[in-house]
Amino acid sequence: MKKEVIGKYVAVLGVVFFWAPLWGIVESYLVLSPSFQEISLFSNNQPEISQEELSSASLSFLIGTFLFLVALCLLTFSVVGLHYRAKWLYWVLVIYSTMLIFAFPIGTFIGIAVLATLVFSRRKFGQSEDALQQNF
Repeated sequence: MKKEVIGKYVAVLGVVFFWAPLWGIVESYLVLSPSFQEISLFSNNQPEISQEELSSASLSFLIGTFLFLVALCLLTFSVVGLHYRAKWLYWVLVIYSTMLIFAFPIGTFIGIAVLATLVFSRRKFGQSEDALQQNF
């Protein structure tokens, strides 16, 4: 397979995995929400969260965070290693790095660094592989 095709598949997989923490948060909420439905204004207000529920909620969040880190590696490998630089990927990476800025403190640093790199190399996105080799 050509590098560009492999880069496209790796980029799409990275885009899908990027949303894994959100899936983990939603799953954690769905697991824990029945326990918090027991809280009311005039009751004892001691929701009983079992150890299994808490363990399941934290495990789904940790898996989501791990898949997010895998997504960052895949997206980086796609752009840097495989030189896949489609226009759509540029805008997805701009949106993702903007979102990372709000994940203080480490995400802020990574988001600003990636956003600055994208802004300075924006002309490389959307060009063919031959045009990129002529520029070097």
